[in-house]
Amino acid sequence: MMYSVRNGENLNPYNFTLQQNPLGRPYDDNGNLIFSPTNDALLTNPLAEVVPGAQVENRKKYRIFNSIYAEVNILDGLKYRVNFGPDFTINRYGRFIGAQTNARKGGDPQAQTASAFGFNYTLENVLTYNKKVGDHNFGITALQSIQRDNFEQNNISVQGVPAESQQFYNEGNASSVLGVGSGLVQWTINSYMGRLNYDYKDKYLVTATLRRDGSSRFGENTKYGNFPGIALGWNISNEDFMKGSTWVDLLKLRVSRGSVGNQGVAPYQTQGLLGRTVYAFGTTPAYGYRPETIGNPDLRWETSTTTNIGVDFSLWRGRVTGAIELYQTKTTDLLLSDLLPTSIGFNAVTKNIGETQNKGIEVSLSTVNVNTKGGFKWTSDIVFSKNSEAIISLFNGPVDDVGNKRFIGKPLTEFYDYKKAGIWQTSEADAAKSYQSAVGQIKVQDTNGDGKITADDRVFLGSDIPTWSGGITNRFSYKGFDLNFFIYARVGQTILSGFHRDNNQLAGRYEQIKVDYWTPNNPTNEFPRPNSSQEFPVYNSAIIYFDGSFVKVRNINFGYTFPASIASKLRMQSLRIFSSIQQPFIFSSYRSKYNGVDPETSDGTVSNGVTPATRVVTFGLNVKF
Repeated sequence: MMYSVRNGENLNPYNFTLQQNPLGRPYDDNGNLIFSPTNDALLTNPLAEVVPGAQVENRKKYRIFNSIYAEVNILDGLKYRVNFGPDFTINRYGRFIGAQTNARKGGDPQAQTASAFGFNYTLENVLTYNKKVGDHNFGITALQSIQRDNFEQNNISVQGVPAESQQFYNEGNASSVLGVGSGLVQWTINSYMGRLNYDYKDKYLVTATLRRDGSSRFGENTKYGNFPGIALGWNISNEDFMKGSTWVDLLKLRVSRGSVGNQGVAPYQTQGLLGRTVYAFGTTPAYGYRPETIGNPDLRWETSTTTNIGVDFSLWRGRVTGAIELYQTKTTDLLLSDLLPTSIGFNAVTKNIGETQNKGIEVSLSTVNVNTKGGFKWTSDIVFSKNSEAIISLFNGPVDDVGNKRFIGKPLTEFYDYKKAGIWQTSEADAAKSYQSAVGQIKVQDTNGDGKITADDRVFLGSDIPTWSGGITNRFSYKGFDLNFFIYARVGQTILSGFHRDNNQLAGRYEQIKVDYWTPNNPTNEFPRPNSSQEFPVYNSAIIYFDGSFVKVRNINFGYTFPASIASKLRMQSLRIFSSIQQPFIFSSYRSKYNGVDPETSDGTVSNGVTPATRVVTFGLNVKF
């Protein structure tokens, strides 16, 4: 059972604060907030956003989940088990925006509430049979399961809350209703699975699996997909010819190939949905309905088939242990949105489009570097991975889809844009003019050399896939003292910095990032000259891509465990003091050279409202009585 209350999950005035004009006064002579510190109507005082009660966002969540099972031994080796996992969720969201905020700028306060109820359950019926015949071990598993989700919600937004102290608790008193909505979403997955396990003397191992999954999210004739898999293992260290080895504890070779399905689309995508719209019958307004989405009754499972070769090992009585994995994953029938010309009335349609491939290597290694009789011990854990991703084919085969920025042989997220060749310098005035540009502006690479900048000059600038990533954890201990730290690196990826795109206008209206911009006395090639007559520099997209490589010290932990004799005198079983620092150091040119924020991102984009990385220092005491 869980109950949680969360305040201000989306309230973050950081980016708004960065844009403030530093010439404005936040307070008057009496110490009162000045709501509009400058004559710019769009720039209100960011301190007004954090006045108690001005911005309120509150979410309460109740959740009850459990796992219930019953098990019966039918015959010797034959067992039946039923698993039932119910999950109830109740969610209440409240939002209030006061008059003295940037969103309202003195207008009527607004309020919003939303309530949701969810019930998800999984019911599994499992039969297992295990049998040993001499040195042969057999295991058979049969499973049938169903997972069903029911989610209903309603919401209301109002304007004109008469007393701000009411916040979102009395919306019926508001002067106008902005919107009312409700909804119900249901989906079901029905699955069958059979698995056979076999091993001989724990030397040779085979696992064969077949799944058949059906999802209500897909079309009537495409609901079900079949997903087979097979895995082979060879415990080389259990062979007779390895018994004399004094330095190999474990050596196991693994080979597997299997498929899994992905139903990653919203329910009802196979159907054409209607949306409400406004019509006029003569002079009489009326509501009606129009097609809002294009359905696709042929939507089917996206399938990923992975081939894996792995080696597990342990050497020198556990001094060195680890695993090496080589893998290749081919994904077919990708579930993607295909963008459409808006002139036909629709923006996109979800389709099964093409094929992608991922391949790479993962290495994990654990070592005992030092272990002395005097009590000093040093161990390390190392992880390394290298992955490459490529689109093999799309809707029309091995043909680039430039409109959707999908390219054959490139990762799914590949940045395709104009490339900055520098800044036009004073000596290049004539050349700049020939490209309809000027000294101090961004010089874009003329890729095809035709003497003009067009869409054909765009190039591949990089992707969000790193060349490699890895980390190392070191642990030290000596007579009660312990120290450990974790370092993580991701190298070779490109990031799109929305932080620079929106905070580097170089127009003078808003505060901006400190960058090396061009002036006659500073003929740099980094950023263009300031220009108050334009909202953004020409070809601004050419200066928002950066090397996203970084090295982070994730955490450092240090502690001391007091001897048992001291703890017992204090009537304790154990006593330990410790301190930790989370993310104390980040090394990245994006931060040090270009004044960016945290370069670590899951999708290759640093949003404009992201807050800087937080360094947390903790001191603590562990006491056990």
